[in-house]
Amino acid sequence: MNLPNAITLGRLALTVACVALLESSGAPPRDGAVPLWIAFWVFIVAAATDFLDGWLARRSGQVTAFGRVADPFVDKVLVCGVLIALLRFPSAVELLATWMVALIVAREFLVTAVRGLAESQGVPFPADRLGKVKMVVQACTAAALMTVAGGCGFWRPAAEIGIWLTLALTLWSGANYLWKARHLLRAS
Repeated sequence: MNLPNAITLGRLALTVACVALLESSGAPPRDGAVPLWIAFWVFIVAAATDFLDGWLARRSGQVTAFGRVADPFVDKVLVCGVLIALLRFPSAVELLATWMVALIVAREFLVTAVRGLAESQGVPFPADRLGKVKMVVQACTAAALMTVAGGCGFWRPAAEIGIWLTLALTLWSGANYLWKARHLLRAS
């Protein structure tokens, strides 16, 4: 276990805490509840560590097969978990439809399956630049939606634009990964 992989696993723990805090915001959920704002800051820390673990792994030459699979997996759990949890908040649902979250989750499952297939055949299949941009946009959008659910209308336009940009990048990067893996998919 190296430091970058430990940071990735720490991000998974932060993800669980973030989603649990969103869930504890009341039943029915209360927009602006204190646990929501704590979840927001936990999410910010978790999203920021995504950059840190990858940078450390590359800088120190500690890129591993585990890290290539676990890092994007944890990213997906973080973003999808938060988006699913936000479907409980009335102000978030004004902007975020269930079909949008389903599309994002479906793309993430598909890319994870393709990545798993490639890695099982000994072919490294790391995240590419488009996938990383998609993750940043998803994280910014999720954070903006959390602020909207927290009662901060200032970030509502950013959340609205972010959702549509997230959907576009989700489809584009998903198609890009399938294109890159076409030879593996045909051989399977």
